[in-house]
Parts: sequence; C-alpha cells; structure tokens
Amino acid sequence: MARREISGNDILLKIDPLGGTNYVLLVCLNSNALESTTSVIDAGSKCGPNKLPGVLDNKIQLEIIDVLDVASGEISSSELFTLQQNKTVFSWYYGPMTPVAEDVKYTGKGFLASWNNVAAKNTPVITTCTLEIQGNITQTVQAS
Repeated sequence: MARREISGNDILLKIDPLGGTNYVLLVCLNSNALESTTSVIDAGSKCGPNKLPGVLDNKIQLEIIDVLDVASGEISSSELFTLQQNKTVFSWYYGPMTPVAEDVKYTGKGFLASWNNVAAKNTPVITTCTLEIQGNITQTVQAS
C-alpha cells in the first residue's frame, strides 16, 4: 500500500462498559492519547553503570466536551463518572472508527483512575479522564 498520513481526527476511543467487544464511541471526544512507559531500574554497581527495564505503565488520557444527547447511544460524561465511581473494569478500543488495510488498532481492559469535570466561564464543559490499563495491550494490524 502507498504511504498514507494518519489524521488525529481518525483515531478514536471506544469502550464497552460490560467488558466485551460491543464498543461504543465517547460523545464529542476532543482528544485521546495512548501512553506506554517502562520504568527504569538502576542496576549499577562497582562493575559499572547498568540499567534494566522495569514495570510497564500503560494508560489512555481522554478529553470530551460534555453534550447531553441520550438518543445518540454514545458514552457521556455522566456514564464515565458512574464507571469511575463503581471502579468498573471495562474493555476499550483505540484506533480508526472503521479500519482499512494496514491500519493499527489497540485493545485491552482497564478502569478510570480519574474523572475531572471543568466548567469554566465562556467555555464548554470539559471532562478529562485517565484510563489505567490492566494487563497487556493487544496491537492488531488490519489485514488487506
């Protein structure tokens, strides 16, 4: 396939609150970021410096603009709040809405470690969350 630029507008976050694969889009998603960090273990000694890979810390940061549209079928801020307060572990999908050949998508399970709702003057109400990922992230490349 020819080289193709990927737009941030095309990479979405969807979740299934019941933990399956019936993923639902978040309403008015403004930004989402999949982050993976490996801690570093200092294993240096008198023999010399040395570093080892430590624990993986995987998370997704997300921001939505609050919109009340019950008929949309999308996940809203109030539903995210309920998931966070109930400590619900759910499944998630990170990638294109409709993957085409060679698109990369990521899936896994996680829970909302934080939920923040900001209502500032002269701005839309914004909800930000941190989705802490449990276990491994599955990366899949869409077949041709």
